[in-house]
Amino acid sequence: MTSERSFLTFALCLVPCALLVAAHQGPPPPPQVPQTFRAGTNLVLVDAYPQQDGQIVEGLTPEDFDVFEDGKPQKVEAFEFVRIEPNLSDGARRDPNNLREMYTLAADPHNRVFVAYLDTLHTTVAGSYSIRRPIVDMMNRVIGPDDLFGVMTPNMRPTDLTLGRLTLSIDEQLSKYWSWGQSQRITRDPADPMEDTLSGCFHQKDTTTGFVDWLVADGAARRFFDDILVERRREDRTLTSLEDLVAYLPRIREARTVVMIISDGWLLLGPNQSLTGEPFRSPADLRAGQGVRGLSSGIPSAQRGGDFAACLSELNRLADLDDAKRFRDLVTQASRSNLSFYPVASGGLAVFDSSLSERIDSNPGNAAGTTLLGRDMQRVGDRVQALRTLAENTDGIAIVNTNDLAGGVKRIVNDVSAYYLLGYASTNSKLDGKYRRIEVKMKRPGLSVHARRGYLASTENARAAASVAAATASAGPSPVDDALGVLARLRPTAEVFTYGIVGSGDLGIVAEIAGGLIESGKWNQGADVQAVVTGPNGEAIGTATARIDPSTRGTVLHVPLPAGALGPWRVSVKVTSGSESLEDRTTIDAGVTGGLIGGATVFRAAPGPRAPLRPVADFQFRRTERAHLEWPILKTLDQRQARLLGKNGQPLAVGATVTEREVNGQPMLAVDVNLAPLGPGDYVIEVTAGAGTDTVRRLVAIRVVP
Repeated sequence: MTSERSFLTFALCLVPCALLVAAHQGPPPPPQVPQTFRAGTNLVLVDAYPQQDGQIVEGLTPEDFDVFEDGKPQKVEAFEFVRIEPNLSDGARRDPNNLREMYTLAADPHNRVFVAYLDTLHTTVAGSYSIRRPIVDMMNRVIGPDDLFGVMTPNMRPTDLTLGRLTLSIDEQLSKYWSWGQSQRITRDPADPMEDTLSGCFHQKDTTTGFVDWLVADGAARRFFDDILVERRREDRTLTSLEDLVAYLPRIREARTVVMIISDGWLLLGPNQSLTGEPFRSPADLRAGQGVRGLSSGIPSAQRGGDFAACLSELNRLADLDDAKRFRDLVTQASRSNLSFYPVASGGLAVFDSSLSERIDSNPGNAAGTTLLGRDMQRVGDRVQALRTLAENTDGIAIVNTNDLAGGVKRIVNDVSAYYLLGYASTNSKLDGKYRRIEVKMKRPGLSVHARRGYLASTENARAAASVAAATASAGPSPVDDALGVLARLRPTAEVFTYGIVGSGDLGIVAEIAGGLIESGKWNQGADVQAVVTGPNGEAIGTATARIDPSTRGTVLHVPLPAGALGPWRVSVKVTSGSESLEDRTTIDAGVTGGLIGGATVFRAAPGPRAPLRPVADFQFRRTERAHLEWPILKTLDQRQARLLGKNGQPLAVGATVTEREVNGQPMLAVDVNLAPLGPGDYVIEVTAGAGTDTVRRLVAIRVVP
């Protein structure tokens, strides 16, 4: 179990039970001036941060601001000062209940959104260790009751970004999996197999005298060819990830989004066509005319396989990259999209850019005469300048060239602790979809301000679509949407899953080891499980232990509940086998009480009717499995029906068998679904139970994977 894989697991689920906890959100504070806007106009909200000597200035009025759109003055018709009260306990925070609620909260300008972007590819292990505590301290100091916080890495898609409010799990995971930095390691990134492929192709060259180290000129240095290509690929991966993030965040939010990026910076490499000719050249240290093995193409015969063809294709792509231009475009788009970057160079006062483990020789053909030390200093300076450029052009602060990371992060806290929310009805009523520049000026002398810089005007089609979306949202999420929301907590690289059901007088807690770990054979000898439950105020509720049998994945633990306990309950689960251990945390809400049937327990099994049932917390199934669900029957039923629904809520022509069985004296309503006819995707199992005139409908979502 590598720390990098463990960290990615945590990053994909920063809020482990975000979609199982009932959200508790108070109404936003009322505006100080009623928002009355004329029909047919564009309502524009501008978040402004007026400062003096680095501190937010309070007590301002609308008359202290001048707002211009494309150079034309606008009248401020809504005005509000927003201050965040930090230092909340996790007990005072609640996560979004489903994805729709998460997007709704993110779109509200009263709620701040913070994204910590951990540039794993350009951060050293020492840097990831040094920054872990300042990040957690910042979260605890700056995250208010309505703020949202998420973490992203280059190995994640922006749509994987989960925004929540609980910080306890982030604190624990950053402390445990602090070694996420990949820069300057002697190994390649395990998340990118192409790095190993490039090294296999270009680390050594097959010549007529045997294999030799494949060293090529790189300014003042001679370096391994594969190191140069991996360096370019890593910068490309990070910039591509940031481009995707900058494109994604404005779709869910118009107000300012703070992106704190932990990185030692980038070189912003330009095109280098000389690299594409390297595979066709003889090594410089061979005698003239000796050449390389192989055909007249110059490609060594030992390197003419499919992998080498893929390497050549990737080489051509990497040589064409113009990262400096991409970076300029990225900064421009971020500025226009109201994204503020706060880069933090976790390496502190760096002197050397190269790892001590990397072989770097002096290049005798270096015409510029730069020394290796000068080269390293220049590269460090280029990386720092890239971070500064990103911050300065997006109204952020760059914490660079300092070993006082805690003090630097404190500057970020002060910079985002409060703001003014201005609203105006644009004098330009055209729905032309064009970009409109916003400029905010302060009338009081001595004040500086950074604020939203512009927006894209709406179009007729976009306004019509927004009206439909608003009507749908006003009706609230559908029951099917709520059921599918649970699947958002599933992480492809998770190591253990936890799920809880509120029973009659106890909590039923399912712990299940990820299928990949079982298939690797590492945990197939079984494991011991312990669950610790605390109440909403941190009070101890109880503990339970159980055993996962050899060659199985999960088990159920039962923890008695005190009479009248209402929850929510915090559950910590630890799975151990020898010296290995896995941990997970979740929160169980009050759940289903009373009615005709209780909460569902989900099992997986082989298709055969006599196959043993295995409890499920990871709701991902293979087509070779059968999904089995059981609900405790609380009253005698005279109606029972089950269907399989698509993610759109429409029934599918796949049978769902309904039966009743008894488990330990408790009658259970059971539903079985054979998954063989289904393709990969998300589905909902619906059961309807009735007794006389009373009926209930319950929905459970599952995911079918290849």
